[in-house]
Amino acid sequence: MTKPLNVLKKGLKALRERAASQKTQLEADLKAGKTISVEEEEWLDHGARNLIDEECMVEVLNNGSDYERSLERLDTKDRSIM
Repeated sequence: MTKPLNVLKKGLKALRERAASQKTQLEADLKAGKTISVEEEEWLDHGARNLIDEECMVEVLNNGSDYERSLERLDTKDRSIM
């Protein structure tokens, strides 16, 4: 049986990879003189590096001695990330 924490770690890794790939593509588009949308520009400026909430949530769950107890301690924002 797959542990929920392992699923979250795998999902975070996939999210990091997807963000890195998207960032690389947008930067290549800009370098090639292509235009990108305002939303893409904002994401590139702010969102591309901002996985802090997700990383902190996984870290709290990973460092807790008891997964269930650590899960209960997460606030509503962290739970919504899951």
